[in-house]
Amino acid sequence: MDSRCRVLPWDSEFFGRRIARLTGPHLRDGEMPNIVAWCRSERIKCLYFLAASDDAETLAAAQRNGFAWMDSRVTYERKSAAPLESVLVDSVKIRPHREADIPALEQIARGAHTDSRFFFDAHFDRTRAAELYACWIRQACANDHVVVAESASKPVGYLSCTSAGEIGLVGVTNEWQGRGVGRALLAQGLRWFSAQGLDEICVVTQGRNVAAHRFYQNAGFRTRSVECWFHKWLDA
Repeated sequence: MDSRCRVLPWDSEFFGRRIARLTGPHLRDGEMPNIVAWCRSERIKCLYFLAASDDAETLAAAQRNGFAWMDSRVTYERKSAAPLESVLVDSVKIRPHREADIPALEQIARGAHTDSRFFFDAHFDRTRAAELYACWIRQACANDHVVVAESASKPVGYLSCTSAGEIGLVGVTNEWQGRGVGRALLAQGLRWFSAQGLDEICVVTQGRNVAAHRFYQNAGFRTRSVECWFHKWLDA
């Protein structure tokens, strides 16, 4: 059994097929026979691999061995407790989430994260991929700090913060994008982090999400790392 691979129970149950992850950021051709044998023995349908983007040999080996590139994973960091200025229209207010918000937040989440690798891998059902983010924001409301943008008594956006100094999900309805809602949510999130004594904040976004890159860079975030997501599908 190849110790580099591990089954992902949550992903497997959610998508209804056996999913695993290849651990570590590097790969060489000689490792593949053991990796494939392990996948066969565990009846794995899909193997995720998060590869180092600066290792040309790893990237070439992944593609030679049937891994399909899905996306770049860009991690940003902000090493400052300085507040973020924001300007928001009077009809929107930012507040902590309430339990009654959750159905509306789930609906926003279903349409707010279509740049993710799950939407770009045709093996995954798009409706199920959308439901992944509805589940994610629901769990964030249960376990993390979630701030909500509200207009006319209805949520129009959200941002989740973890006690580890990480921004989880950020979503804004199409109608309210480009109107300062995301920046106001981020400003409130940064205030919460500061109140917790967390000055180093990080967030992950998709390489193809150009708007997100501009958003975080304009808020004082800088690139920490870039990695590459691959998926390998097997006929196990």
